[in-house]
Amino acid sequence: MATIDNKKIIDEIIAGDGHYQGDERVYMIVEYENAWGNTTWGVTWEYEMNFMKLRYMEESEYVRNPRVLWSQTQQ
Repeated sequence: MATIDNKKIIDEIIAGDGHYQGDERVYMIVEYENAWGNTTWGVTWEYEMNFMKLRYMEESEYVRNPRVLWSQTQQ
């Protein structure tokens, strides 16, 4: 899992159809508001277990208003 706060990296992953500079293919990118009110992106990968792939979809004090920005299933 990764929490990314750089939109340019997220845009590159999406443009690469889930690939980023030699990394494994991304399964899903979730955009959410973090505890400090900033937009942040949670990234999960294909190889992760199913419950881990969806962890950014659960609202908490650190994940607010999550929405799927990109996923393999949207292809």
